Amino acid sequence: MAMTLRLPAEIEEQLKQAAESEHRSVQQTVLLAIEEYLSARETAEILADPAALRGLAEAMESEQSGDVVYGVEAARALLAERKR
Repeated sequence: MAMTLRLPAEIEEQLKQAAESEHRSVQQTVLLAIEEYLSARETAEILADPAALRGLAEAMESEQSGDVVYGVEAARALLAERKR
């Protein structure tokens, strides 16, 4: 998707300076800023959702107690064990 973005001159100059200092193109810098913004919104949504926070807390407890498996084979073994 192509997009035209009109920025105030001051913000445009800050964007150019940021891109130059980070050795990126302006397009890459804008894309990164948009990705960071969307990520922050997603984080805010999760933090506002009590069920999501409970799920994260449960996952952290499981990880700390060692009740976590990694990899396909480990997951299959765990499922097979639970079926017994």
